Amino acid sequence: MVRLQTLDLRIGVRVPASQPNRNRMKARHLVVSVAMLSVAAWGQPQTPAAEAERAVRARVTEFLQYHVDANFRKAYDMVAEDTKDDYFASGKVQIRGFKIEDVKFTDNFTKATVTGTISKTFNVAGTDLPVTVPSTTTWKIENNKWVWYNDTTSAPVTPMGLATAVPASTLPPRTADNVGDGIPKNLDDKAISAAAQSILQQVSVDKKEITLAADKTSEERVIFHNAMTGSVQLELTVPDFPGFSARLEQTVVRAGGDVPVVFRYVPGDAPASRRDPISVQLAVQPLNQVFVIRVSFAAPAPLR
Repeated sequence: MVRLQTLDLRIGVRVPASQPNRNRMKARHLVVSVAMLSVAAWGQPQTPAAEAERAVRARVTEFLQYHVDANFRKAYDMVAEDTKDDYFASGKVQIRGFKIEDVKFTDNFTKATVTGTISKTFNVAGTDLPVTVPSTTTWKIENNKWVWYNDTTSAPVTPMGLATAVPASTLPPRTADNVGDGIPKNLDDKAISAAAQSILQQVSVDKKEITLAADKTSEERVIFHNAMTGSVQLELTVPDFPGFSARLEQTVVRAGGDVPVVFRYVPGDAPASRRDPISVQLAVQPLNQVFVIRVSFAAPAPLR
C-alpha cells in the first residue's frame, strides 16, 4: 500500500519579480524536488506483517461492529464455511462495544488470533448490568478474505457466535448439567445472573467502616482490590463536612491491582461534634457497583 501526502512548501520560497528568470526557475525546481522527496518519504510500502495486521484489524472491527448494531445477517457473511452452521444455530447477543488489543499470526500469515475485550449487558434481578470481559477470536483466509471461524480446539461457540474467554471464577461448578469447563448447556437468565453476581464479587474493599479522631488531625485508608481480568474506573462521592476529605490515589485500577482511598480529617477551631457517621460512596465502573464507607469521629479522650 502506497500513501501519498501533498506538501505545499512554496510559502518559504519567495523570489522577487525583479530577480533574473533563472532564479525563479531554480525556486520552482526546489518546490518540485521537495514534493518528490515527500512522496518518497510517505510512499514506502508496508511490510507483509503490517499489511496483514491492518487487514485483520479492519475485518474484526467490521465483524464486531455488526454485533454492536445487531446486524447479524451481515456478520454471518463474514463467517467461514465450516463455522456457518454453528453460528447460525447459536443465540445472538448484541454487544455494547469492543476493543482490539493484539493480533498474532500462524501458518504463514494465513491464520490469526485476535485478543481484546467485549462489553455486554447482563440482567441481574431486573437491572441491566454492563460488564466487560476478555475476548479471543480466531480468523483465517478464505476466498482471499479474512473470516471468523470457530477453533474448536481452544474454545466453544458462545451465544453470540464468538470464542470469548470467560474468567474461570465466573463459571458455575461442573455438574451433570454442565459441559466442557463448567459451561452450562443452557445459558438461561439464572445462569447469566449467577455469572454476573460472581463478576461483582471480584471487586472489593478491605473495610467499610473507619474511625477518625475528632480532636486532632487523623488519617485512615481503605484498600480497593480489583480481581477482574480487565481495568475498572473509580469515582468518589464525598459529603461536604468541614475539615473532612477523601481522595483516590488513582482512578483507574488495572487487573489484579490495589488502590487506596485516603480519608483525612483536620479539625478547625472546634473539633467535630457530630455523633452520626457520614457516608462516602465509591462507585466502580463499568460495573455500576457502589461501596458505601461509613466514617465516624471518635470523641476526645476524657482528661484524667
